[in-house]
Amino acid sequence: MKLLLVVGTANDVFVYNMAKWLKACMEDISIDVFEFNHSRSQGYTNDYFDNVYTIDTGLLLNKVKGIRSLLLPYWYNYQFNNCLKNKYYDIIHCHWLIPNVIVSRNLKLHCKKLFVTFWGGELEYLKIIFSHKIYLWYLRRFLKKVDYIVNSQSFCEKNEGRSLFLYCKFKYANLGSVPLEKLYNLIDLESKAQSKKKLGINIDKKTVLIGYSGKSIHQHIPIIKTFSSVGMKKEFIHFLVPMTRGASSKYVQSVENMLQQSGYTYTLIKNCYLTDMDVARLRNATDITLQLSLFDGFSRSIIECLCARSILIYGNWLNYSDRLKEEGFSGITVQSIEEGVEKVYDIVDDLENYQKMGGENSQNGKNKNLWSECIMDWVTIYKANS
Repeated sequence: MKLLLVVGTANDVFVYNMAKWLKACMEDISIDVFEFNHSRSQGYTNDYFDNVYTIDTGLLLNKVKGIRSLLLPYWYNYQFNNCLKNKYYDIIHCHWLIPNVIVSRNLKLHCKKLFVTFWGGELEYLKIIFSHKIYLWYLRRFLKKVDYIVNSQSFCEKNEGRSLFLYCKFKYANLGSVPLEKLYNLIDLESKAQSKKKLGINIDKKTVLIGYSGKSIHQHIPIIKTFSSVGMKKEFIHFLVPMTRGASSKYVQSVENMLQQSGYTYTLIKNCYLTDMDVARLRNATDITLQLSLFDGFSRSIIECLCARSILIYGNWLNYSDRLKEEGFSGITVQSIEEGVEKVYDIVDDLENYQKMGGENSQNGKNKNLWSECIMDWVTIYKANS
C-alpha cells in the first residue's frame, strides 16, 4: 500500500508516531510525506518515512506582508501539484486543511482514495484572501472530492449534518500519545512534588501551564499581562511555559520579557528538545492547565495534562465539552482570559477540593489514548480502502 501524508511539517510528534505505528502494524506500507514547512524544531527523524517532499519557501514573495497572504496559498499549492506529477497513491491523507491544501482541484487524479483530518481551527478561523467565508467556499468545493473525513467520534457526529459536509463520509479515529505511557509509569514512581523538585520548582507553589507549544495562538502575552495587572498570589504561583514547538525566536523573547516583568516565578522551556519522559515529567509537575488558545482541536497534549491530574481551565470558544464527555473527563469552562485568571486564583486557594476531579480524569484516561490502541482504527480504515 502506498500512502501520502500531507502535513504542515513532517517534524511533528503526531506525524512521526503515526508513521512509526503504521509501519509496525502494516507489513506492506510505504509512507511518503509532503510538508509545507520544513522544521527541525521537534527533533524527530525521518526514519519511518520513505520520502519527504518540501516546498521552496525561500522567495521574496514570502517576505512581503499582504501580498504574501494573498498569493502564497496558490504558489505553495502549485508546488504541491508539481510534486505529484507522475505519482499515484492508494491513499492521500491531508492532515490540517490549510489554504495551501484546499485550493487544490487535482488531488483525486493522484490517488485511489482521498482522506482528510481536521486538526482544529479550520472551521472557525482560517482565511483565504483575508476572508473566512472565501476559505469555507474553497473548503466546500474541496470536500466534494473527499472520500472520508477521519476524526474523533464527537467531531464527526457534531458536523455530519452540516451542509458543508453534505458530500462526505466519516470514519472514527484518534491520534495517540507516547508520553501517556511514560506518564502513568512515572505517576506510580514520582509524586507531583518530586517532579517539581526535579524541574527546579518550589514544591510549595502551584504550577500553572500556559499553552503547550510556542505558537502565539496560545495567547501567552495577553494571559501573562492579565496576571501582571491583577498581581495576586505571586508567592503561591509558578508558571510553566514550554516553547519547544512552533515558536519563533522573536516571539519567545517577547514572552520571556513579559514573564520577567510579571513578578511571578516561571519555567520557560526553549531551544531544546523534550523527550517523551521530559514531557511526562512536565505534565506530572502541572497543577493547573490554562488552555485559552484562540483556536485548537482537543489535542493529545491536553489529554496528557488531564491524565496527569491537572485541573483544566478552558475557553468556552474551544468547544471541548463534547470531547471531554466522550473521554470521561471534566474541566472548567470560562468565557475570557480575565475569567480564566480569576479561576486560577480560586483553585490555588482551594486545590485540595479539586483533587477528586483530577484523580477521576486520570483514571478515566488510562489505557484509552495510547498509540498501541489508537492505531488499530487507522489500520482498519487504511486496509479497507487500499
